[in-house]
Amino acid sequence: MMKRRHFLKASGGAALLGISSGLADAVETKPVSPSNVDGIESEENWMEGFPPNPDQIIQFNDGSYARFPQIRWSLCHIEELVPTRSVWRGSEPVSQLDTSDKDVFSLSIHTLDGRTMQLEEALKHCFTDGFLVLHKGKIASERYFLHCTPNTRHVIQSASKSFVGTLAEQLSVEGVLDKKRVVSHYLPELKQAAWKDARVVDVMDMLVGMQFDEDYRRPDSEVYRYLMAMGMLPHPPGVKAFRSVYQYLPNIPKEGKHNKAFAYREPNISVLGWLLRRVSGMSLADLVSERIWQPLGMERDAYFMVDGWGAEGTLSMTLRDFARFGKLILSRGQLNGRQIFSPEAIENCFKGGCVDKFAAGMNGKVSPSFQSYKSQWWVRHLEGRNALQARGAYGQSLYIDPQAEIVIARFGSAKTSPSADLDHIVTPMHDAIVKALSAP
Repeated sequence: MMKRRHFLKASGGAALLGISSGLADAVETKPVSPSNVDGIESEENWMEGFPPNPDQIIQFNDGSYARFPQIRWSLCHIEELVPTRSVWRGSEPVSQLDTSDKDVFSLSIHTLDGRTMQLEEALKHCFTDGFLVLHKGKIASERYFLHCTPNTRHVIQSASKSFVGTLAEQLSVEGVLDKKRVVSHYLPELKQAAWKDARVVDVMDMLVGMQFDEDYRRPDSEVYRYLMAMGMLPHPPGVKAFRSVYQYLPNIPKEGKHNKAFAYREPNISVLGWLLRRVSGMSLADLVSERIWQPLGMERDAYFMVDGWGAEGTLSMTLRDFARFGKLILSRGQLNGRQIFSPEAIENCFKGGCVDKFAAGMNGKVSPSFQSYKSQWWVRHLEGRNALQARGAYGQSLYIDPQAEIVIARFGSAKTSPSADLDHIVTPMHDAIVKALSAP
């Protein structure tokens, strides 16, 4: 579920950890602009042939999987590169998605940096791999690009957090997980770590004070060691590194106070995943299968990347299954007359978090894309309602507008990893789609 923001671009971080130069050059750091869109439509024959040509081989251990444009293939085929654990869809029939006669591809998008472009052009500028719009439960638009197909299971990166956060809300409603309890009540392994006196709800809402440097430009940043523990970066030969988040998390100390300001720190999701495993007695893969994949009638098994000890990280799934989850959230946990999630659990997400604490954590910066964070969802506070967004590195997004009854699911493989690099296009795109489909 890691947002690999800038990796180790020309950094001492790579040298510090002995990581190969291939990974050091993996991801560019320039934001997307009209002059920085090379590779949008480049179709390379990665990993084809028996064997593939040497210059078309993609591997995890040398970091080539994260280079651009190789990443356009990698995010569609990560199960061929790293260990994974399957999320079983069950044996029941697939829940069909009907189509509508509405389409949005003729829309004009007015970007926040002053440009106007057609929707399809905007999607290409966002390095989109897959795009799907549900309106009132029916598919209004669906497109696939380059290496992504309707059958492809694409990495969703940090958008996985929202699946875990929603499950945490459900287990709380059921009384299995007490959000007001301190984390160490459930995880005594963290009694000496940052979460020793943090409440479960502080973890869910990213309000934990911890000593954790997540500056990807710093050569000695702790984030690199964390990424290796998660299995998101290779372990260089001869470098001592934790093999699992189970080993790594107890070593993160507390800093400052909890529940004071929003602090988006990746280790929180590893702690939340650990909490769900502990209270449910199940792996995350089995829990997601039992609570989401099977009852929703998903099309394909999903899968998690796993670390060296089997702790799950980010999810991969088909675009339609991504949208089906959004449809479940939109319907307040109901599908075909069956209440799969409690309306209370879903409503807790839609309520949003504390705007003031969020602003404090954002150093007062005002974003048109979101104004709070709740239960691992980014929340946009709009007139008369709140919209939810699950966001992941390189352009993964699930946007849910309850008033318009719209779900917008998107896969991407952008040149830069921060979701914010695309907000100047994506936010007005969402607004234009909602406006168009809400018109009489």
